[in-house]
Amino acid sequence: MKLSERGQGLLKWFIYAVVIILGVLLTISISSGFIMDYYWFKSIGHLNVFMINLKYQLILLFGGWAIATICLLLAWRETRKSVGDQLPDIGGKLYTIFSVLVGFGVGWWLKGNYMIILKFLNRTSWGLVDPIFHHDISFYVFTLPVVKVFLTFVASISALVLVFSLIPYGIAKARFESEKTELEFGEYSIWDPPQFLRSPVILGPIIVLTITGAISVWLGRYSYLWAFEPGAQIPVGASYMAVHYHIHYTWIKALGVILLGGLVAYSFFHLEELRDKIEVGDWSSLKKEIFLILAVFFIFAIIPGLIFGAINSLEVKPNEPDIQKDYIKKGIKFTRKAYDLDEVVEIPYELRTENLSPEEALNTSTIKNARIVDYRPIKTTYEERQRLREYYRFPDVDVDRYEVESGKRISVISGREMDITTLQEEEGKKGWQYTNLIYTHGYGVVVSPANEVSKDGFPLMKVSGIPIKSEWKTLEVKEPRIYFGELTNDYVITKAQGLKEFDYPVENQNYYNYEYDRGIELGSFWKKLVTFFYTGDFKILVSNYVGEESRLLLHRNVHKRVKKISPYLRYDPNAHLFIENGGGLCYLLNGITETERYPYSYSDSEAPGYLSDSVKAFVEANTGDVKFYIIDENDPLAQTYSKIYPNLFQKGEKMPEDYRKHIIYPQSLFQTQMEIYSRYHMENYLLFYQKEDLWTPAREKYHERSQRVEPYNILLNVSDIQGFENNEEEFTLVKPFTPSDRNNMRAWVGVGQDPGNYGRMVAFKFPRGSFVNGPMLVEATIDQDPDISSKLTLWGRGGSEILRGNLLVLPVKNDILYIEPLYLSAEGVPVPKLNKVIAVYRDVAAMENTLAQAVTKVLGGKVRPTPPEENVGPVENIVMTELSQTVREYLELSAKYHKLITENKYRAAGIVKENMVKLREEMRKILEENIQQLGENIQ
Repeated sequence: MKLSERGQGLLKWFIYAVVIILGVLLTISISSGFIMDYYWFKSIGHLNVFMINLKYQLILLFGGWAIATICLLLAWRETRKSVGDQLPDIGGKLYTIFSVLVGFGVGWWLKGNYMIILKFLNRTSWGLVDPIFHHDISFYVFTLPVVKVFLTFVASISALVLVFSLIPYGIAKARFESEKTELEFGEYSIWDPPQFLRSPVILGPIIVLTITGAISVWLGRYSYLWAFEPGAQIPVGASYMAVHYHIHYTWIKALGVILLGGLVAYSFFHLEELRDKIEVGDWSSLKKEIFLILAVFFIFAIIPGLIFGAINSLEVKPNEPDIQKDYIKKGIKFTRKAYDLDEVVEIPYELRTENLSPEEALNTSTIKNARIVDYRPIKTTYEERQRLREYYRFPDVDVDRYEVESGKRISVISGREMDITTLQEEEGKKGWQYTNLIYTHGYGVVVSPANEVSKDGFPLMKVSGIPIKSEWKTLEVKEPRIYFGELTNDYVITKAQGLKEFDYPVENQNYYNYEYDRGIELGSFWKKLVTFFYTGDFKILVSNYVGEESRLLLHRNVHKRVKKISPYLRYDPNAHLFIENGGGLCYLLNGITETERYPYSYSDSEAPGYLSDSVKAFVEANTGDVKFYIIDENDPLAQTYSKIYPNLFQKGEKMPEDYRKHIIYPQSLFQTQMEIYSRYHMENYLLFYQKEDLWTPAREKYHERSQRVEPYNILLNVSDIQGFENNEEEFTLVKPFTPSDRNNMRAWVGVGQDPGNYGRMVAFKFPRGSFVNGPMLVEATIDQDPDISSKLTLWGRGGSEILRGNLLVLPVKNDILYIEPLYLSAEGVPVPKLNKVIAVYRDVAAMENTLAQAVTKVLGGKVRPTPPEENVGPVENIVMTELSQTVREYLELSAKYHKLITENKYRAAGIVKENMVKLREEMRKILEENIQQLGENIQ
């Protein structure tokens, strides 16, 4: 059936309308990410960041696109003149389309380098020149990358012009050969393939590629300043061979590139002639060309390698320490400068000759605040005792200090976040409205002192519960909601229409509340449409729950949130949660500036060449508001970013005191710095070369496995230790070191984290020749103590899982005391509890119920029994605990024995009987070995 003329017209317009609508929807879908970024940056108050990035990205995109397209089209015009009618008519249209698309690709690549351009335009002088070329370091960090981008851009366009010119030539040549015709240009001229190969569209790109290649090779001389040279005794930087030979050789290599370019140009000049000779096998007439190729290869590749290898083997290696002396010194100096190790205060730490007394140790805040609560077991305890509902989770545990009624206390804190993965598995709470509209946020935190536990061995929870309560009056949480955290990886919509948002549960009731105005407004159909394409959730477009006042919260994970705003910074993986004075919850994320172009600076996979702890980012847990502060005004990279985004970064002096009290030093940066410092603490070039005093991070036994000691926080009493000022109780991040081939302790390094001393590093070095037990030797002392060893064996045999916490190396009154918490987890019960505290002094170990008792015993004092009312650790007498545990096991075996007898399983019953005999023997030994202590306890 044929449609009428009117019907055909309507169908045509319908098809047009469908195509237009699909085109518009496709455009919205493709650009939805860009549009949502605009709305998101606007909603968080940092639209200027988005607009600055967009401005320069568009300039580079369209500028690169236009230049590349114009160059390709001009090349096509010249090519068309040369090949004439040998190309099909459609060739010009196809070439134009390809030119536009390829030009867009070039512009897109150039757009991706916008930050390099921005840093160059806003560059800050470093105030330090390299020792070889005498350029300011800013030249290598800001200027050289721009030059390389420009050379790559020019070379790429030249290569594309050359390729896009040779393709039509190949097509025309093939057609010309097949038809054996002569193509006229004008009235008399014919197409001459050799002449085309000598035209500007061929020789021009070859010349440009030769020049850019020669310049790039010549610029490679600068890379010796931070390149690792295999076989050199200095880890990084220009060595003797580089300075005296390799750098100068870059001139010759650049000449080699020019000669190679000349050979290529020559080949194109004589391409038809060379082709004819190759086709007929006339190799004898190609001797000159073959000789030139081999000569360039040998002169510029083989011979220099042989010569340099001989010089290095005959001159440098036999006299390396003296020859490399100046370059080793440069490497030490610049590496220490690049990683902020040049200002480490090194203090000899000579141990006192007289023994430390219990009174001296227990009266220091270092011991009083020793962290016996390990952050790993406590996370399990929080999950079991404070999770309260299946959809809550504690993602991390942070260590901080708080001023409470009793003074400054080291505490552990963890946020109770919403985990929608468990919510999706719970019956009755499945579905989009639950995960994205109702259950939108976590609630509250748990805070425990790090230096004490309850009477049953579990952490004291000073801030806990739902609704949240605090036993510390100075630490009240008034705004406990966590919309932005470490588990908040999905979007949510708040202020849903006709749907109450879940706030927190109390017994059998749920409370609902929302008070904030943050997020992207979803009142219009346009925003719902863009959001649908961005998230892929069609429900946003059609749901009645998404009303006029509804708001979309995006990028709620605090790590991704700050990275979205400042992708050029490296962030410490730990997001540090703390309680503000006003009762709100806030996350601190440490931003680190970095570059790999710092001369003579050591680099590896974790250390690019330069790192600086310069930026502190704060994210409010309830609103998602983000603030950035620059705390290192002397960091040129931070200053450059501040120039690029003047409204994003604030000066460190404007940081609120509330924030300042909770800043911490980034642990990942400290780890990297200490890895480098383990060798670069040696400033004498000969010691460095010979690795005479090479350190390694100390190792400890954790959970019965050997591992490197993680940096840990202590509240250092510095009143009698030189190195810190203005604060007698310094919140310090420390790490101990041992020699690389031994287990005795060589030094420990601490970095201050409190205002006034923040970032100041002090290395306490034990005199060479002295012997101080390192953590692994201390662990061996613990294992070899007969009393401790027997009890660990007994507990392990009884089915308990033994968890040895972090071994703390604590400086006390010019001496060293070691503390290790001991956790037990009963079989089938995953919650570990602090069972004992082990203290080690010199070569003596003691294990007691409390920290004070362990310290007193190991220092030779009289241990006071633990009063039942004290919240310091388990109060059960160790003997009675062991005895009751053994009796309980015996009774269980006895019941099992009688059951097997009644079931006529005599063989199995015999095995159980043997175990019962062993347990009776153990009970007898316990009573014999501890009868005196039992008598004292009874009295």
